[in-house]
Amino acid sequence: MMFSRIMDEIAGAVAEAAEIPAGEARQTIEMGRFGDLSSRAAFVLAKNKKENPAKLAQEISKKIKKPESVEKVEASGPYINFFFSNSAFASILSEILEKGEDYGRGSRKKKKAIIEFPSVNPNKPWHVGHLRNALLGDSIARTLEFNGYQAERMDYIDDLGLQVAQSLWGFLNYDSEPAGKFDAWLGEQYVGIAKRFEEEKEVVKGVRDTLQAMEEGDNQIAAAARDMAEKCVKAQYQTAFDFGIYHDVLVFESDIMRTLFEDGVELLKQSDAVFHETEGKNAGCWAVRFPPDSEFGKMENPDKVLIRSDGTAVYTGKDVIFHLWKFGKLQDKFRYSPFIDQPGDSTAYMTSPEGEDMEFGGSDRAVNVIGVEQKYPQKVIVQVLNKLDFAEEAEKLHHLSYEHVALPEGKFSGRRGTWVGYTADDLLEEAREKVLERIKLDVPEKERQEISKVVGAGAIKFSFLRTSSEKRITFKWEEALNMEGDSGPYLQYAYVRTKGILRKSEETPAAEAIEFSQEEKQLLKRLTQISEVSARCGRELAPHHLAQYALDISTDFSRFYTTSPVLGAESESVRKTRLAITRATSIVLRNTLNLMGLECPERM
Repeated sequence: MMFSRIMDEIAGAVAEAAEIPAGEARQTIEMGRFGDLSSRAAFVLAKNKKENPAKLAQEISKKIKKPESVEKVEASGPYINFFFSNSAFASILSEILEKGEDYGRGSRKKKKAIIEFPSVNPNKPWHVGHLRNALLGDSIARTLEFNGYQAERMDYIDDLGLQVAQSLWGFLNYDSEPAGKFDAWLGEQYVGIAKRFEEEKEVVKGVRDTLQAMEEGDNQIAAAARDMAEKCVKAQYQTAFDFGIYHDVLVFESDIMRTLFEDGVELLKQSDAVFHETEGKNAGCWAVRFPPDSEFGKMENPDKVLIRSDGTAVYTGKDVIFHLWKFGKLQDKFRYSPFIDQPGDSTAYMTSPEGEDMEFGGSDRAVNVIGVEQKYPQKVIVQVLNKLDFAEEAEKLHHLSYEHVALPEGKFSGRRGTWVGYTADDLLEEAREKVLERIKLDVPEKERQEISKVVGAGAIKFSFLRTSSEKRITFKWEEALNMEGDSGPYLQYAYVRTKGILRKSEETPAAEAIEFSQEEKQLLKRLTQISEVSARCGRELAPHHLAQYALDISTDFSRFYTTSPVLGAESESVRKTRLAITRATSIVLRNTLNLMGLECPERM
């Protein structure tokens, strides 16, 4: 990118003048405190020379040979400040227009990142907590893809869990006539069965027998469980599609147990780090022992059982095996078949006893989007991988943890059914209704409905993503739909404003080396930061940086628009250049909103 080249040129000039290595000089360059870019090189020299950094900054600034892109160099206190030439700003602007939606995109890497989300149990609809998981996973996948990774969106389906057994028992013995959306119907049925499970012994026995048959497989109950799980997930995916969320592959736990499990157990047993317990309460089990000075070694029982004495795996054991497959350490014996056709002509595939070989898994990086309550189990997986001498894989396994979501009325529980009326579907429907009430445009009803869908979903997405994932969210409509700022609709409207300005002119935007104002320079510098912000977001797994960046762009564009008339500019060259700045803003703002999954309407 042009901005990076300018930074490299300045770093080279600083290195020569300060007599420090180029790499070290590059690390001192930052967005300008008093200029367009600044260097902290004087601080570095001051530590070694024991001299005043402000005095050194003055000396270095006088020695610097200005690159062509720099108009002026001056010291201010301990900082060396660089002011770009008008031709440099014009070049930056031209590059944005030329690259369009590819502006800021990282070079293609020969690396795959698996992002696992949202992994909702296949017996209920998504509630707002699940939605936060899905939106985080979707944004991270989009961002890693933008940064050059091959992003594989994976959904883990726990079709062998107790909750699914309870739902299946109820389906087979209590009520098998679904009404309405299947996941919502199944979820409400589950609430009743879960209550009976706590109170009635015959229900407990029936559910336990059902679960045993599911785990054994190759019987009618196991087939019914798989069929019910698939129907539920397909209904959940209708919710996903309404939010613009798609997947590449679904991995069912039943297929893990019947395809990968034996190979995984053998690999674990062959490891020197896994030993066979011969006495005590863990006799007959295969476990990992953590050293006394480790985080887990200080616990009362430092042995972590992976395989029980009966040959079955505990959750940690199954998770370790699954992640060994993710990183390509177990042969991919899965077969895959189409699961569902998604909008945009893509297909989500699922693991299946019948199917074809396909290239899933074998990742260079793995991200698990899982609630904060799973922080300890996720740490255990990392530590076990380290003990198994998979240190590189352990380092590349990341847990994106997130806190709960609540409405002002309170939080949700799947078992107690407190989510009823507060599903992701309910939230989106209410958003559409509220947006429809506010649409003042005289447009056909079909367009009104489309605007309400895009803006309503955008309001929810931004409200969920603008907050750091470690912080709890209390969702409030008055904040989500606020048109004055800090909301999805505010950002979508900023984009619409750029498009409206461009529609009013028949001239072609062109970047010329005019005398750029401070507001124009500030906006252009902001637009160059998209690659830096997206890289940070991918590195830290933190989409809230994108949210703040989009707000900063909108704020800077508002200042530019207020101080720099576009259509009424004083000359043709200024007018075309300001049209180009408006076009560049629409490009970068759209790219940024897309990384959060927000669509950009043409009119609002």
